[in-house]
Amino acid sequence: MISQSPSPRRFRMAYATTALCALIASHPVRAQTASAAAAPNTSGIADIVVTATRRAERLQDVPLAVTALTGWQLARQNVRDINDLPKLVPALTLNYGSQPGNFSINLRGVGTLTNGIAVESDVAVVIDDVPLGFQAEAFQDLVDLERVEVLKGPQSTLFGKSAIAGVINITTQPATDNWTGHASALVTNDNEWRLGGTVSGPITPHLKFRLTVSHTSWDGNIDNLTTNSKLNGSLGTNVSGKLEWNPSPALKVVLSPRWSQSDVECCVNAISSMTTGLYYQGDTKLPASTVLAGINYNNPYNTSVRNDVRAGGVIHSLGATIHVSHPIDGGLLGGGTLAYIGSIDKYHLRDFQDVDGLDYPVLLYYPATTPAGIDGGSRLDGSFRVHSTTQELRLTSGPGRFRYVTGLWFARNSLSRDLNRGPVISAVHYFATTVNTTYSYYNDLAFDVTPKLTLVGGFRLNRQTIDYTYANYTAATPFNLAGGASDNAITGKAGAQYHFSRDNMAYFTFSTGYKGEAYDLSSAFSPTIAAQSPVKPETSRSFEIGSKNTFLDHRLVFNIDGFWTNYTGFQTSSITYLASGFPLSLLQSVGGLRTRGIEADLTARPTPQLSLNAAGSFTDATIRNFATGPCWTNQPYVTLATAQSVPTPGQCGVLPSGTKIQNLNGATLNNAPRWKFNVGGQYDVPLGNDVAAFVNFNYRWQSKVNFSLSQDPYTVQRSYGILDASIGGTAHDKRYRLAFFVNNLLNKHYAVSLGDSTSGFSATGVSARGVIWQPARDSFRYVGVKLDASY
Repeated sequence: MISQSPSPRRFRMAYATTALCALIASHPVRAQTASAAAAPNTSGIADIVVTATRRAERLQDVPLAVTALTGWQLARQNVRDINDLPKLVPALTLNYGSQPGNFSINLRGVGTLTNGIAVESDVAVVIDDVPLGFQAEAFQDLVDLERVEVLKGPQSTLFGKSAIAGVINITTQPATDNWTGHASALVTNDNEWRLGGTVSGPITPHLKFRLTVSHTSWDGNIDNLTTNSKLNGSLGTNVSGKLEWNPSPALKVVLSPRWSQSDVECCVNAISSMTTGLYYQGDTKLPASTVLAGINYNNPYNTSVRNDVRAGGVIHSLGATIHVSHPIDGGLLGGGTLAYIGSIDKYHLRDFQDVDGLDYPVLLYYPATTPAGIDGGSRLDGSFRVHSTTQELRLTSGPGRFRYVTGLWFARNSLSRDLNRGPVISAVHYFATTVNTTYSYYNDLAFDVTPKLTLVGGFRLNRQTIDYTYANYTAATPFNLAGGASDNAITGKAGAQYHFSRDNMAYFTFSTGYKGEAYDLSSAFSPTIAAQSPVKPETSRSFEIGSKNTFLDHRLVFNIDGFWTNYTGFQTSSITYLASGFPLSLLQSVGGLRTRGIEADLTARPTPQLSLNAAGSFTDATIRNFATGPCWTNQPYVTLATAQSVPTPGQCGVLPSGTKIQNLNGATLNNAPRWKFNVGGQYDVPLGNDVAAFVNFNYRWQSKVNFSLSQDPYTVQRSYGILDASIGGTAHDKRYRLAFFVNNLLNKHYAVSLGDSTSGFSATGVSARGVIWQPARDSFRYVGVKLDASY
């Protein structure tokens, strides 16, 4: 179902398909529709309506593996941003880089971690119908949420080429017909606090608005001995609004402006183990015991560092979305809705990093032969700039035996990266730009063969062009490069679903995914790499079977699915080391990757006072074809006879050129735990006079995970479980809610990133090994209180 060259004739056929869809949709309607499928009036579990297929449907009717979290669930678990979602979605994990611009998202073990701006994400993040042009933008505060849907597996047909592994589909609250308001405050014992407020209501009979403002602050959990301050915290302000105009009953226009600012002191790793007797850059005048004075660097949970350069970044984001919709009654278009969605978004990140992680003036002593004579060390500063625009024209059918969503899509992402690292140690200064332009036609189709059997399908025609410039100012011979490429592709899906009853459904789907060509616009880019570029597209083929069931008069919901997805040309970065010991990220294309597994979600409400939820996943993400992968530090190796030789699986080999390669066939993908689950619940106790108390808990567990693609045995996070709990009360029809909570009640420490602590440290004749770790927000127990008030 994947092709690389849709012709103009195929685009004409696409428009003919749109007309045919509209004509068929004018025929009599099917009884099983989203509106007709409202949940019975019981005290059980209410139906959740999602837009996973770009039209409103009951979650239980959607033939996809979707985890849907309502605003109430998100508020109950104090979800503030993307970092909190893996607590509730087992299939979701996150990758954390050396600064905020390098963060990324994994679903079912698959995600792209890279330092280059010309590589798209594997998981699309969509907010109110608009995908983010730069995935790092998603790692900001999420405010005023109505719902978060996590769509697992390839979604390229409906959501485009940055959704080859899945989609996080976020919907914010709409403007209200009546005056409403909400205020929230949270404070913790480790100096986190959040304040937020929303007001919404009518301005005139045809105009209404919504305005949300939030401010958050947290000091962090890394101790900087140099400045006697905390690191890995954040400070941010968000403002978002909606202005809805209804000049007639048929026409609706929604303008959604947004602005945010964040100051993030992040991404600092502390040394948790390191071989004794090492020297920085191997210089005996710079022993680790001196340059790391006061740091217990053989404490597995050490949180002390010595940084004399600030870390993290300052982020500014500004944008707006306009959504215009108009129903179309009867005739050729058969009672659908025509919508236009346009957006503009600007994002700027100024990032900083203490490259050597020291406050010692190492350049007074390094290089040993001719010291640089600089009273300081190595640092990095740079910036990311992103300017994204999207245009979409979408036609959604009304209820009927044949239903469709079809549309035209245009996006233009312009990104730039200015990076200056040095001086002397691992010095580089480059400026890179890239412009990615996409044109697409897509459709999503459903046809009721019988009242119980439905066939589903769809396809997307996609054309991408990508251009770049790259200037390196610090190479022995500074150089300028420019280039570009274009690529065409078709993705599609087909399947069937069968309703045994209104509340019990099974489905099977086959889908293909696609992510475009890429350039490794990072420190490693060179004329040699440019001549071998671009990195070929990433494609996938996926099979999924699932069942969605509601039992016991809507008191029990149980959904389960199994999946098998093969990826070809998987784009990911791996780490190599410069002569100085500095780690360098290189973009590589993994020939073959397979991810398969089982996922399940359960929600129960045995009594009106007790709510329970559970979710779990088993994921086997295995590299099938990558015989030239990276070796880990000091990995034993064999000598290979020719440049074409490869070692046996799991073995590191040295080519005649001196390059080390490892055969990673059969290895598990990095940051892809095999087992994850969470279980939670809340019990409400009515106290009379519209007052109630509650107790709430959530426990999550995951199996061990290796953070290194090279399978470094030192970067394995062992299995762990985290228990959160809260107790509190509500009053006046739950308009007021006070909660006292403790996160990580059992104080189980764990890392969200592990790496090699000996970067830059060595000693003659010593096999140096060690680990740096980055603790999570809840790696240490903390308590807090949260107050919510609504009117």
